[in-house]
Amino acid sequence: MGKKRVLNIFFEGLKIYCFNIHKFLLYMLFPVLGQILGLFLIFAPVFWLTQNMQNLQSKFNFLNEISGFLLFLLLITVPGLLIFLKAFWEYLIAYGSVNSMTEGYLNTGKVYDFKSHREVVLNKTFSFVAVWILFGLFALISFIPVFWIIGLIFFIYFILLFQVFTFENGLSPIGYFRRSLELIKGYFVRTFILAIILFIFTYYVIPAGLSVIFEAVNVTAILSKGLEAWVFTLPIEPLEPYGATPAIIANAIASQIIFFLAIGLTLPFRSICWTLWYNNLSDVQVDTDQPKNKKSKSNKGKNLKIENREIDPEIIRRARLEDDEY
Repeated sequence: MGKKRVLNIFFEGLKIYCFNIHKFLLYMLFPVLGQILGLFLIFAPVFWLTQNMQNLQSKFNFLNEISGFLLFLLLITVPGLLIFLKAFWEYLIAYGSVNSMTEGYLNTGKVYDFKSHREVVLNKTFSFVAVWILFGLFALISFIPVFWIIGLIFFIYFILLFQVFTFENGLSPIGYFRRSLELIKGYFVRTFILAIILFIFTYYVIPAGLSVIFEAVNVTAILSKGLEAWVFTLPIEPLEPYGATPAIIANAIASQIIFFLAIGLTLPFRSICWTLWYNNLSDVQVDTDQPKNKKSKSNKGKNLKIENREIDPEIIRRARLEDDEY
């Protein structure tokens, strides 16, 4: 593949995403909307309970006891919690499965068989969970103001973490971080530029465009109106001196929901671009290592760090079927 320019990666990723947007949107619907639905099914019963607490306590004596109240609260929120956790888990899996889908597209020219691409991640579930735990700890430390600059630098170095996880086997969870750092080394500035471009496009341009569309079709107003009734039940009196009215809070929540929709549904686009960038840097490293391998066969195993990334033959076979499974 050779060295590709950052803009080439961006536009190639955009082309792949746009040409298959119906499939990617369908794949991301539950991971994204499921989280919103889950939160709604958690807070809506709590809202109903607070509105009807006195009547319920007069009819059901067990609600007057702390243990009975907590048990009832748990029972009415469990369905929403389960839906949220399931959707959130699928959202995390998408970080790896879309990478595999991109590789499949590059090999076959088709986006297909999403279930098989999920298995690429699920076959390494333990490592996947461990990687997310380590990444979560890194993110928590990075939120401390004194570590912001260092955290940003290492975030760029670790930005290919899930591409490495998807395509390279035999590494420990820490090894995935180390491998990403090795690939980015020497290409930090270009990787940073690509990250900035993707951030502006998917965290600002797309959400702004989606907000305009939602406002045009009156979705934002309807959503804000429904949220305002819920906000009225919250103890927001301490915030009123700062201009925080129920209407303003409701509008802010509605904006965040739209923002989350835009970010979630464009996750495949970001994953596609980073997979293309991973392939680009991997191929560059192979080209760099090959002359060394010719000089010394004994160093071949040490120098050539890229493992075979050929996609599963079974996935390619399914791609040749006349109809896509997904």
